[in-house]
Order: sequence, then structure tokens, then C-alpha cells
Amino acid sequence: MPSAGPIFSIMLIGLVLLSALLYYRAVKIQRFLEPALALSQPRNEFTKSINSIFEKEFKTKSINGLKIRMSSILMEKSLLFSEDGAPKASARDDLQKLARIFLSLMKDDHTRSEISQVLIIGHYPSYGATGATILERMKVQRMAGFIQDALFQLEPELAIRYATYFVGAAQPSDPREKKSEVVEFRIVPSEFLHIEVLEKLEKYAD
Repeated sequence: MPSAGPIFSIMLIGLVLLSALLYYRAVKIQRFLEPALALSQPRNEFTKSINSIFEKEFKTKSINGLKIRMSSILMEKSLLFSEDGAPKASARDDLQKLARIFLSLMKDDHTRSEISQVLIIGHYPSYGATGATILERMKVQRMAGFIQDALFQLEPELAIRYATYFVGAAQPSDPREKKSEVVEFRIVPSEFLHIEVLEKLEKYAD
């Protein structure tokens, strides 16, 4: 049997080599994660501010038929309109809260600098350049315009000071995706948000 001294020395050398390997890999992982976190941080903070105002207005983190996905608020059309397309009386409360959310976002100078546009998008199934598709597009465009006007009427300050940020639009979609059942309030980030990302990454460019 070999003496304990050489065995102990070999074990120590092995532990040193293993520690060096783990440290090397940890540094490589850190060098990868830090830029990735820096890249996502401004957008995550932006989404967090939307979530915070949403919870404040609706008094809850989630509502059936209404959810936040990244920088978009998705609302089922059934919350706003009946099957024959007429506006529901209950829609006023939800639209009032949405209007207050957008007004809060716009009143914050820093947040407003990160917003390029707010698109109120109604989706319609596209079957090509057919008469039915054109009629459906016109119908959805009118719906998006109605929602935009409702937001402005419920919060007049939104119309007076920030109307130029809002666009009502009809967007074609694949009929299989059933996007036509949802109205999307998409907040388009401005160049300022991208500049923040580049500033975060600047220290990793050396």
C-alpha cells in the first residue's frame, strides 16, 4: 500500500485542478449572462411598470379575458362587444381603467420617452384579396377606431396631450390562429429604449 502522504498530495492537486476548472467555467457563464441580463433589463423594467399600473387599476394581477404579454395588453372582444357587434354597457368600466393606465404611462416623462406608439389592433382573418376579406378589414378598422375614440372620451387629457401616440389599426391574421377574438393594445418601444440597451452593453464591448 502506498503511504498516505502521496495520496493526500494527489487529492489536493485534483481538488485544485477541479476548482480551477469550475472557476473558469463560472467566469465564462458570467461573461455570457451579464450581457444577456443587460440586454433584457430595460425591457423588463418597462414591462414591470406596465404590470404595476395594471394591478393598481384592476386591483388584481389577472382578469379573465384580459392579460399582459410583454409590452402588449390583450383583451378578448367578448368583454367589449356582444355577438351582434354592439358595445356592452359593462365595457365602459374596463375601457376607463385602460385609459387611466395609458394616461399614467404617458404622464411619466421617462416612460413616455420609451414609447413610440400605442397601437390599438383588431385582427381579422385573411383569405386573400377577396371581397369578404376587405369587408372584414373595414369592419375591424371601425372597431379599432371606436375603441380609440372611447379611450379619448373617457380620459379627455389622453386626447388633448397624447393623441398623436395612438393609432387604431386592422391587422390580417391566419384564420387558424383565431386572433380575431382578441383586441391588442401594443406599446411600441421608442429608439430611447434601444439606446438604453446599447448603453448597458457598452461596457462589454471592450
